[in-house]
Amino acid sequence: MPVYNEQNFLKASIDSILNQTFTDFEFIIIDDGSTDNSAKIIEAYKDPRLFFFKSENRGMVHQFNFGINKASALIIARMDADDIAEINRFEEQIKFLENHPEIHVVGANVIFINENGEMISNKKYPQYHQEIEFMMPIESAVCHPAVMIRREVFDRLGFYDEAFGYAADHKLFLDIISNGYGFYNIQKALLKYRVRVLRKDQSRVGKSNELSYQIGVDYLNNIYAGKLSDVRDYNYYYRMGLIEYYRGSIIKSRKIFLKCIKISKKQIFRISRYLLMSLLGDRLVNKLRETKILARLSFMLNKYLNINLHNFKNI
Repeated sequence: MPVYNEQNFLKASIDSILNQTFTDFEFIIIDDGSTDNSAKIIEAYKDPRLFFFKSENRGMVHQFNFGINKASALIIARMDADDIAEINRFEEQIKFLENHPEIHVVGANVIFINENGEMISNKKYPQYHQEIEFMMPIESAVCHPAVMIRREVFDRLGFYDEAFGYAADHKLFLDIISNGYGFYNIQKALLKYRVRVLRKDQSRVGKSNELSYQIGVDYLNNIYAGKLSDVRDYNYYYRMGLIEYYRGSIIKSRKIFLKCIKISKKQIFRISRYLLMSLLGDRLVNKLRETKILARLSFMLNKYLNINLHNFKNI
């Protein structure tokens, strides 16, 4: 658990780990140069399972890697300092990994909460590896602070790439998939994920989106390399259209989706909502993204009508 200036939420987060029904773990917390009372809050704990390290401000990704290096367990669990783990999170995930040696990364569904700890909505992630692989190039198909990863994955592939900043988890997950490791999401909410109005510097978020866009495009081009002799490969164009729609150019996504219709007119209904949205154009859609209006709309539809705008399915 890396920590940077989380004094308002830190105690609840730490308590949710120390009170887990599964008790055999080491809890590594790294303070990333906090300037508030975060370090004092951590130092007040006397639990022998808690190992506290202080660092200068190097960024969360650097501290992810620092923590993995310090860990001695065969399974690594991620946690953020403002989230709350359900009391049975570790027990559920450990039990699953013990019973499924073919799975190397296990996540879970989450509950989105606001800064006051009030529920906003539920978030259901795709369950099986095939669904997760389909979705991952477009947007993360696992909740990063809710995952457990077998240590052997890091030993073979290396750790998070700090050059990718906030997109480092997206890069890591696609690298893991590319190397044949299995994913699974437990269909229970095992984490309360805190959504905050001013959580991150927006310029860094924008850079993260650009990097995730390129990561997804490169992944699809790599896995379809040599397989596109048939230019009418609907699956490739549909996935590429989704990447453009969610992270890239709305105008490009429209062109790609129109190509999809030419390939298979049976899919018109599936992509009609993307085509309608694309009529707004890049400038207006990017403005809506920057002001988070689209994100708020997605939350509202999910909360009150149980409609998930990102609920796209494999072909």
